[in-house]
Amino acid sequence: MENNREYVIDPNISYDVVELPSRGIMYPNRIKSVKVAYLTAADENILSSPNLIASGEVINELLKRKVLTRELKVEDMVQEDRQAILIFLRNTAFGPEIGLRLTDPKTDEEFETKVDLSELTYKEFNLIEDENGEYPYYLEKSKVDITFNFLTPKDENELAMITQSWNGVGTAPIVTKRLEKLIKSVKGNKDPMNIRNFIETMPISDSQNFRKYVKDNKPGVDLSRTIYAPSGEEVTFNVDFGVEFFRPFYGL
Repeated sequence: MENNREYVIDPNISYDVVELPSRGIMYPNRIKSVKVAYLTAADENILSSPNLIASGEVINELLKRKVLTRELKVEDMVQEDRQAILIFLRNTAFGPEIGLRLTDPKTDEEFETKVDLSELTYKEFNLIEDENGEYPYYLEKSKVDITFNFLTPKDENELAMITQSWNGVGTAPIVTKRLEKLIKSVKGNKDPMNIRNFIETMPISDSQNFRKYVKDNKPGVDLSRTIYAPSGEEVTFNVDFGVEFFRPFYGL
């Protein structure tokens, strides 16, 4: 009974709505946006906790505290949506400007630059799903039509567990297992054993081109930026979520 009650947000909490770059396509309820509360002084208890920082759980705890929309659990969010929320939290708490240290490709010397996070945009998403909510792809080498879907956090966790639990004998089948989770049908056949057998003999060029296609077309935040180094050389890099991004959170 409790789960069916509508969740009412405390009127004293200040929040905004963050549009999700995934457009909700990875979630059963197709939720496209979430309400996110602004960072407050009370959040420093989490952000400065040595135990949480050491365990790597500080971001999970932060998101659980700040995401007010209950229809989508934080642990079920894809990485790209988590990134969008973290960018929102940093922008609204500390401003959009972030300092980074990069290496000049011509001189191999480090230099400092600044990035305006408010200029980051969501990637365009132009794929059209079929009646099953899947996306078509044609394997050039095999000359076969397949359909696929993007991986969920559960899928990624299962792949990570395969790597962690592998006994060290031979090579962990991460590539083929990833393909098994991505591909939903081969020539219209959805039988898992048929898909598995097809993957085992898939030409490597088809495997690599397909995985690149999935990566390039997965919705998310466009984190790529291009600047000029002091030498005049062009430098293209991705904004990451390492120490420099979270430095204001940790008070370093």
